[in-house]
Amino acid sequence: MLPEVLFTRMKIFFAGSEAGLQLQAMDNSHVSLVSLNLRAEGFESYRCDRNLSMGMNLVSLGKILKCCNNDDIVTMKAQDNADVVTFMFESKNGERVSDFDMKLMNLDQEHLGIPVRLIVIAPLFS
Repeated sequence: MLPEVLFTRMKIFFAGSEAGLQLQAMDNSHVSLVSLNLRAEGFESYRCDRNLSMGMNLVSLGKILKCCNNDDIVTMKAQDNADVVTFMFESKNGERVSDFDMKLMNLDQEHLGIPVRLIVIAPLFS
């Protein structure tokens, strides 16, 4: 488990496309890189009309996500060239709806390629 202090310094880069959401986060010292690919078919409902890049502060995002329940429906909305992203949390029965706006950051970051090749040598014991 990485220390929580590491996460407080991370900035997140979201890239939305028709295929899904790609997330990359790197700490300020450029030692740790986290990459996550959320494919469109993994969502109950997903729509991204144009490619969209958004920079977010991980601490702010975490505070917003703590406001939703495990069974809430989460909607993330952003307009072209917007400086704000909106998160909407809706309970399954529709009784509770919450909207949160978060200011986006200009991270001046491009999607980083990650090598796929991994070699692991491990002895097998019988």
